[in-house]
Amino acid sequence: MPPAVLLEDTESLLLEDLSNLVVEPELYSGAEESYPIVNTSSTLATAHNNNSIHPYIKEDLKHSTQDVPYSIWLNAVFGLSPQKVDAWVAHIIRSKWFQDATVQTALHDYSTAGNQHTLCDPFVRLNKRILELAKATPKLPELGDGAFPIHDIELVNTHKLKMPIRTIPEHDGFGARRYPDLVLLRAADAKKLLPQGKKAPPPGILWADVLAFFDVKYSATDTADMPSVLKRACENRGMTSSPQQTPEPSATTRNREAPVGQVETLSRNEVQASRAAAKRARSSQSSSTAPRGGTRSRKSPKLGGGVLGNVDGRVQAGAYALETMSCSYGTRLFCLGNTIQDDKMSLWYYDASGYICTRETLSIFEDFEKVAAVLVAFASCTPAQLGAMPSVIQPPSSAPYPPSFPPASLKGYTLTLKHPETLEDVHVTLEDPIFTQYVLVGRRTFIYGIRTSPGENEKCIIKFSYQVPGREAEQELVKKACSAGVEHLPEIHFWADLWQISDGVRKLFYEGDGALPFQDRTLRAIAYTRYTPLSELFSKSCEYIPLMVDQMLDCLHDLRYKVSILHRDVSKNNIMYEMRDDKPHFILIDYDLAKEITGFDAHCSSSTSQHRTGTLPFMAYELVEDAAMYGEPGHVPVVHRLRYDFESLFWVALWCAVKMPPGRDASEDRRLHQVVQGWESGLLTMLARNKKTLCTTPSEIRALHLPPRSEHLRNWFWNWCKVMKRAETRLEEYEAASEASDRLWIPFDMETVDGLLTRDSIKEGLGSAVPYTAELQKTEEATHGVSGGPKLDLSWFLDWFRPE
Repeated sequence: MPPAVLLEDTESLLLEDLSNLVVEPELYSGAEESYPIVNTSSTLATAHNNNSIHPYIKEDLKHSTQDVPYSIWLNAVFGLSPQKVDAWVAHIIRSKWFQDATVQTALHDYSTAGNQHTLCDPFVRLNKRILELAKATPKLPELGDGAFPIHDIELVNTHKLKMPIRTIPEHDGFGARRYPDLVLLRAADAKKLLPQGKKAPPPGILWADVLAFFDVKYSATDTADMPSVLKRACENRGMTSSPQQTPEPSATTRNREAPVGQVETLSRNEVQASRAAAKRARSSQSSSTAPRGGTRSRKSPKLGGGVLGNVDGRVQAGAYALETMSCSYGTRLFCLGNTIQDDKMSLWYYDASGYICTRETLSIFEDFEKVAAVLVAFASCTPAQLGAMPSVIQPPSSAPYPPSFPPASLKGYTLTLKHPETLEDVHVTLEDPIFTQYVLVGRRTFIYGIRTSPGENEKCIIKFSYQVPGREAEQELVKKACSAGVEHLPEIHFWADLWQISDGVRKLFYEGDGALPFQDRTLRAIAYTRYTPLSELFSKSCEYIPLMVDQMLDCLHDLRYKVSILHRDVSKNNIMYEMRDDKPHFILIDYDLAKEITGFDAHCSSSTSQHRTGTLPFMAYELVEDAAMYGEPGHVPVVHRLRYDFESLFWVALWCAVKMPPGRDASEDRRLHQVVQGWESGLLTMLARNKKTLCTTPSEIRALHLPPRSEHLRNWFWNWCKVMKRAETRLEEYEAASEASDRLWIPFDMETVDGLLTRDSIKEGLGSAVPYTAELQKTEEATHGVSGGPKLDLSWFLDWFRPE
């Protein structure tokens, strides 16, 4: 296994000033240790709607992307050695695929396309003909009868779709509102895109159905020169005529399948007609475009420099990879993409450690034979080469691979773990998926209900996540906390490390390029008792919000001072509950990002991963300020302190009070949603200012809009703000004194702000909340017309995370 090397910035993937970018609401479920990078869509030129692109895509492109030579990429992903590629290219040249009539027509149509959409259909026809030639006699070397294990792969033009690719319910509302230009599908899934009758709409497909995607971009500058590039490619292959001198093919000609190796001859009249058609297709483009050189082995353009379309294509391709991975409930270890800018193609690999792209681009015209080899390689992939999970998680015998690949989820799959006490094998069968994290690079947590053999007495769930090796395991931290008498902890039943990313394709990348840096990750499984989400409790009554805060203050305090652990991921989804003696007993879950601090660690930034992140609505405002400074020269990350977890608890309580109870009507629900937008949407500097103002200005709480069921908590929140106001004033006084003093050091407890932000000071400041009885709730419902509550959201577990 290669050593894990911390990832450094890739020079070829620079990004614009991150401090000027805009954050998208409700999208903050990124990789651990990743600052909440903001949305750059306003700086990009695109034919798609970029507003819903996840902000972490741009961050991943900057920090988690490497490029490798084309030959290494093909060998690692497709198992195509340089020798095999050379043999394929030689065969394609000998068989004159380039001169094939259908290929020539498709290349001509592609070169004279007038916009992005009209590039797609010729490319689909080109791909189809290449696969027909690959399967014809004589076949490509080493391409036997079993060379296409997924025998019914089709490349589909999505511009003809009547509906978008469907996301999963858990991600509804913040999934992408766009889809790739071209997708690789199985034939049965491709049929789902067709109308099922005169009135029945097509059922559509899921992101989990996408085997790979192709994103095609059109730039007026470079596309105008494509006919001359194609002409040069024809001349280099000894052809006396080129598609630039061919007519615009009729529908009949375009749909007619030409025999292998047949080349069309063209009349002078056809030449003139083709030139006129090409001129019309490029009429909106610049007429003074300078001829360019060949694109063979051209290095990929820099992200952030050159044509904006290059930036946009990579960002959008990352968004498609995010949808494919996050909407498949953990069924994929990685996914593949192909970005095409005009005639230049680059290949992309995406997994939890980052992105890997080809260093060179290939020209569809000048490098036709290599492009053809790549397209054949895509079609001849095995499930493992398309990202199927390793065999440690087995599909059911009734749904073997490849016939049942790709699956919509891992329901029915099995794995075997060791019981930590008896050391007996525990056979785990996955049931319905419960949650999958909306993230591409990072832990990519996904949760399933389970049944076990032998069976557990309690109902359990199993959490899978890709963890950074070397981190102390979650179960070990929880065990230490339990031994020290910390309460409100989850019960963990069994666990295992299943797989390391460096044992798969990453290993081949590393062997091909030993200098390639990356951060290894381990797929870990851990089985918990299944608890209940807060939404089920607080959608009906907010009576127990003060009790939740009281119990969580105890838990966070004891973690810090009994076992020196900071949780660092306090959010609404990481606090759950179970009923004990007719009252809720709250549980603090998810210790993946918890950190045991001892000695000097308590005073240092402790980033062990290449990313930082936060659950933005619940982050302390100082951490948001720190995130806004990310990337600035000389910037030093702040030290995470216990008071930041306490402040996160404030935001959790306020979120529950504002968002979980229903309003009087739909109009008030929208107004309540707007309340929290000030904590999660906008420039990071603005978000930090909004949060600081709200939590340290008691009068702001007086004016805050609350739903009827939490109105009784207004004074309680007002008291909490007074506590934080005193601490903020003391902190400002200390900073002012430090700047004015000639002394090198002024004694000051930064963790508690000289004792103003501790468990006991917060509890004392909060006092006792106004009792909220069932009679009061009924009175409010009668007064305001509130009835019922929101449906239970099953995306209840670990969807937002604090840094590692």
